[in-house]
Amino acid sequence: MFPHRHDDERIDKYTGPYERWVFSENLGRPFAFPAIRKGPSTHVTALMEGKGMPASTEDVEVRVPPLWKDNPEVTPFVMRNKSVTPEADPKSEDADLARCLHALKGSRYRLNMPIDPVTWPATYDRYATPEGWHRPKVKPRVIIGVIDDGIPFLHRAFRGATGDSRISLCWLQAARADMSAAVPFGCEITGGRTDQLRAQYGEHELRVYQAAHAIDPDLPEVGAVLRHHVTHGAHIAGIAAGNDPFVGASDLPDDAAIIAVQLPNTIAWDTSGFGKEMMMLSAIEYIFNRARMIAEAFDSPELPLVINFSYGWSANRHDGQSSFERAVEALISDRRRVQPCTELVMPTGNNFANDMHARFSTVDLKDGAVSFGWQLKPDDGTSSYLEVWLPPGREPNGWTVTVTPPVGSPPDLGRSIPVKSDPLLKDGDPRRFVELETGGKNIGQLSADKHLGNRWRVMLAMIPTAGNLGQGRRTPVGLWTIRVDTGSDPLCAGEYIDVWVQRDDDPIQLGTGGQQSHLVDLAHPKPPRPFAPTALTPVRGYGCLNGIGTAPSVFRVAGYMQSTLNPSVYSGSASIGVDADGTAFVDANLPATTATADQGWFRPGLPSIGVLSGSGARIIGTSAAAATATRLIALNFVAGNPARHGFDTLYPDTDAPPDAQTLARTGPYRVPPVCGKNITSRDEPVFVGV
Repeated sequence: MFPHRHDDERIDKYTGPYERWVFSENLGRPFAFPAIRKGPSTHVTALMEGKGMPASTEDVEVRVPPLWKDNPEVTPFVMRNKSVTPEADPKSEDADLARCLHALKGSRYRLNMPIDPVTWPATYDRYATPEGWHRPKVKPRVIIGVIDDGIPFLHRAFRGATGDSRISLCWLQAARADMSAAVPFGCEITGGRTDQLRAQYGEHELRVYQAAHAIDPDLPEVGAVLRHHVTHGAHIAGIAAGNDPFVGASDLPDDAAIIAVQLPNTIAWDTSGFGKEMMMLSAIEYIFNRARMIAEAFDSPELPLVINFSYGWSANRHDGQSSFERAVEALISDRRRVQPCTELVMPTGNNFANDMHARFSTVDLKDGAVSFGWQLKPDDGTSSYLEVWLPPGREPNGWTVTVTPPVGSPPDLGRSIPVKSDPLLKDGDPRRFVELETGGKNIGQLSADKHLGNRWRVMLAMIPTAGNLGQGRRTPVGLWTIRVDTGSDPLCAGEYIDVWVQRDDDPIQLGTGGQQSHLVDLAHPKPPRPFAPTALTPVRGYGCLNGIGTAPSVFRVAGYMQSTLNPSVYSGSASIGVDADGTAFVDANLPATTATADQGWFRPGLPSIGVLSGSGARIIGTSAAAATATRLIALNFVAGNPARHGFDTLYPDTDAPPDAQTLARTGPYRVPPVCGKNITSRDEPVFVGV
């Protein structure tokens, strides 16, 4: 059981279900990604929710990354806890972190992933100009931001006509730090530094990456990913901002400058979605900040900016109201008041066909309750997560959620939880926790929390089904049953219970051993006929949407197959509701457009660059579709056109609008193909994107 503590030790300022699970040695910590698992953490990233700015104290050094403006909606920061030593007991870390946060001013904090102390520069000035940075030789007409992992900043695709780097700035968030820096952690590579390294090492690109600490086997968050033939970041950066024969697109001009941020390579390791928001929000703030720095170097107002962020996870609120999404919405809206040509492009995700979402309405409940299945696969080396979201504004009087293990499991594994707060857990969000245990060992956590104080969620976290890491415990494989009982307070017409499963497959570069779990519709067990229209049964692809891409101003991109013009089978979709008269309608989070994700049945994915100059590969997924849209938006901004100029209007006949299922998957526009036009047949490796 999770031990009870005195109030001054309990993590009462931030204990959401993920924080409690990931940071507890008795719960999920042994199965988290290396940065958390190795503990204890002297340097930890975090978010402060609400206006204000966290400040250092005697025991805690706080650093805020370069921001576009002070006093943001949500403030990312990183702190060094001076009281924690490398020899500390990992089991005491949660109490140490609690005391650390108690020392800060403010009322709402969310802990994120730790960082390695070697990424912490001795001195940091967030207002400083990066050492050795010089403004681009020509004033940019557009700035393209790329946020991803494994970014090959030396690649020939990112050189201008004179051979100089078009990547003006690149923040390697997990790299070893210099003694002094203009970023709070990691290393910032300027275009001038890239050109110097190329002059020093010639075309030996791997030696350059080693010299720049972009290859570092001693740091798992950097590792040797850039030794791989292809990375997600290489492929996406190539499509969005690169000029190379393997991309097969019309070249971008030299005055299309690039700002890149390389996230920690283990950012995709943890399957919970936990711990990444600070890194991601810092990346967006950094690009906004550095874009302003470039503009000011030319005595110019804000320049047109389009950022490609081909990342996300499956679960979350999906209503644009998470902390990350509120922060993103404020940034985009505020910058558009100064420079209307501002876009943040994100993919809809690749989970439409994976049975990872369910939506239950009043017609699905029998006697005020509904049951569904959750299938956990064998040999899953990572934790699995499921979230049940109640309707916004709903106070669940008398609601309970019950979890029943697969047939043949130990009989003591079943648990129930009332959806209400535990009066002993004060401060923070209303919440309560129940552990799933067998033989005195924990295998799971069942929780209920009122997320951000305004929407109830029930979350189930389970350790791996594969025995690993010498823990002597694992989750039983098979069909788990979850029952939601509304008691005497049933759903009303127009209300829904939404269920999302977190993505849990195995990123090819990380070797996590993850196996994707999925939902099972117990009332509609037969699968649909092949190629038949997807039915609106409760477990459905509609609503399998990027969980951090539902802010209103985000430019969401779905994917289609070029040879058929039909949605790619995996392409994420907006949610669909049904009126009282049975008419289906699309939620507000529909795609902004659809772009090429696959060239054809026998040429899946899109071509782009590999890591080393002269190499190429293919990647499958809506990430590539998003990058295609980013490239066209950048060209539009260069030409002085609006973002959607040249996009095909899919449904011009307003008297005959498309059905909800079609619109939810495509959005109102289609991006014409731009990549692969000049590509001859090659045997390129094929990878699955995110």
